[in-house]
Amino acid sequence: MELNNQTCQSIVKEEVLAKGKWAQLFQTTYIDPAGKTRVWETVKRTTRKPNSKCDGVGILAVLKRTLHYDCLILVKQFRPPMGCYCLELPAGLIDDGETAEAAALRELLEETGYKGEISGTGPVVCMDPGLSNCTMQFVSVNINGDDSENIKPKQRLDDGGTF
Repeated sequence: MELNNQTCQSIVKEEVLAKGKWAQLFQTTYIDPAGKTRVWETVKRTTRKPNSKCDGVGILAVLKRTLHYDCLILVKQFRPPMGCYCLELPAGLIDDGETAEAAALRELLEETGYKGEISGTGPVVCMDPGLSNCTMQFVSVNINGDDSENIKPKQRLDDGGTF
């Protein structure tokens, strides 16, 4: 008898191994495509809102100025899991009741000081599906670099910001 990969794979149980403020570590028991029971370590965010399909946003922010090349905005921040500073897209978690687009504009302002306009939103994507259930939507934002409020932007970080 041939097993159907779509219908036979399933989670049997999950046990919490450790729980922190932002994430939990689980021991996940599941059935693989061959019907064998296996165990996996899984990380899940504690911050995911009920009925939410997405944890956070990544912002593809493009600074546009007259007579200049367009520039992609990146942020530099220390990332403890990496043990070093990383250059990355501005990003952040979506607050309860907030859309991905609203979160993108809020996070862009907090992390870079820039104000922009949404130009597009991508689908929900898994960030590291072999380890976690973390999901993100990429939101494209155009920044008018000639606008007076974007000439000398200042970060507006909360206590969690580590830039």
